[in-house]
Amino acid sequence: MKYSKNIFRILVLSVFFMLASCQTRVVSPNKPLYDNSIELYKKYTIQTKDAKSQKIEVLKLDATKIYGKNKAGEMVEIEKSEVREIKKPDILLSAAIALAAIAALIFIPI
Repeated sequence: MKYSKNIFRILVLSVFFMLASCQTRVVSPNKPLYDNSIELYKKYTIQTKDAKSQKIEVLKLDATKIYGKNKAGEMVEIEKSEVREIKKPDILLSAAIALAAIAALIFIPI
């Protein structure tokens, strides 16, 4: 009985971790950055070529820069030429993983 509670806790924590980490690559070294790759007023994680990662809400795009606001409310400007990778949260994938984990808890006997 004690072990099943521990397993349940580990699975619940795993589901929350998966929900927080599911992201889709919008731009990568194999997928170039186009003007329609990013939507305004959406949140993205942008990694630059120097391996710095920033989570921002994109507010404006122009020919050379991406303008956004980070979680602290500070304005951020990122050169498009310095972008290595852009990821966006994937809510549908997160929900599917969570449902699969919950179904596994219910239907797989311990």
